[in-house]
Amino acid sequence: MEELRFFSPAVGRDVGVTLLTPKGEQPAGGYPVLLLLHGSSDDQRSWMLNTQIAELAAASNVLVAMPEGGRLGFYTDWRVPDRDGTIPRWESFHLGELLPRLENEYGASDVRMVAGISMGGYGALRYGMRHPEMFRAVASLSGIMHLTRPGMAALLGLLSVREGLRPGKIWGPRWSSRAAWAENDPLLHAEALASTRIYLAAGDGHRVPGEETVPGMGLIEQYSRSMTEELAERLHALNADVTTDFGTGTHFWQTWRGALERLWPYVLDTLR
Repeated sequence: MEELRFFSPAVGRDVGVTLLTPKGEQPAGGYPVLLLLHGSSDDQRSWMLNTQIAELAAASNVLVAMPEGGRLGFYTDWRVPDRDGTIPRWESFHLGELLPRLENEYGASDVRMVAGISMGGYGALRYGMRHPEMFRAVASLSGIMHLTRPGMAALLGLLSVREGLRPGKIWGPRWSSRAAWAENDPLLHAEALASTRIYLAAGDGHRVPGEETVPGMGLIEQYSRSMTEELAERLHALNADVTTDFGTGTHFWQTWRGALERLWPYVLDTLR
């Protein structure tokens, strides 16, 4: 494991990346890459702190990169400053700066998959939607992906207030920036995802054994489940290669640990 910290011109400040480098000999074409995205109010260390990703990656030949994406960055190039005072262009950092750095310094290949939880699930779908040639597969675990769905503006508003931000900073106020919200809504652009392998997972809002009780996480997971099922239905209608994992669980780490364990064989199959 390596904890990288360096200045990103795209973000305008120092950023962090947690990196799991393979133990095996580097293949002729380089290591396959899993870009693993965190959720809101978390950072690049959250996957390591809360899941078994290190153990799973250690038995593989996959280079796992877990980059900082902002506590409410939503994997988008902002046009206004965030609470840290710079205008963070998260998409440009991840795809235009980080991936070339992994290729130049860590032997990464162009065989890639992107996956994430919650906000990171949105990010994975958004990157797959906007750059279908870049990733072999996209995985959303409990993704919050349907921006124009009723109630989403209110949810993002609450998250913004929690993070000390005025609502509407990312794509503009919902009432006056409807085109921008629609442009960044993966569910409205399912056809752009149809040529990529897609993995969709979500719980049902009910706690799994041993799961922490966190107020509101059951309702958020039910919300995620509904939009995830809708996206799966649209992708199936487009004859896309879609795998679904719908089970129990809330919008928290015990659910995601189980989801990651079930996702991992799919990752290895995609990146082999």
